Amino acid sequence: MTIERVLALYNSYSIYIVGGLGLLIFVLLIGSLRTKSKLNKLQKRFEKFMSKDDIDLEGLLVQYTKHINELVESNNEVRAVMQQVETDLNDCVQKVGIVRYQAIAHTGADLSFAIALLNKQNDGIVLNGIYSRDGSYTYAKPIKDGKSTYNLSDEEIQALEQAMSKEAAVVE
Repeated sequence: MTIERVLALYNSYSIYIVGGLGLLIFVLLIGSLRTKSKLNKLQKRFEKFMSKDDIDLEGLLVQYTKHINELVESNNEVRAVMQQVETDLNDCVQKVGIVRYQAIAHTGADLSFAIALLNKQNDGIVLNGIYSRDGSYTYAKPIKDGKSTYNLSDEEIQALEQAMSKEAAVVE
């Protein structure tokens, strides 16, 4: 295209070009005024909020920060206590097995018993209470890792297996 042709096109469409530019400027001016209006409203709201005499925002932030720090410290103390409780719980009786039986024939109901009391690691005791017409006798045998250094009766073995088959209490 030659320069003369470009100038001829410009002259024939100049009114549209100028009108379009004017319309664009008008739209930008209206948008700018709306933005300015919104900004002024926001500025007034901010100033009103910050100028309240009865509210000390900085003081509130300091107070809330102290409160949060106290809660974090308290939470840490609670966690430490819980960890100690979990450690102590491992040594508590968590598994129990009991077997009732008739130690001596023709003595009535199943008044004799064998009871196994174990912690999480299967350490504890087996108690055997034997009832007869002449008296009642109780024996205790230590258990370590689910085994005893003493000979166990069938009922004691049954109570021990019953206790070991149970799940220990789960602490989360």
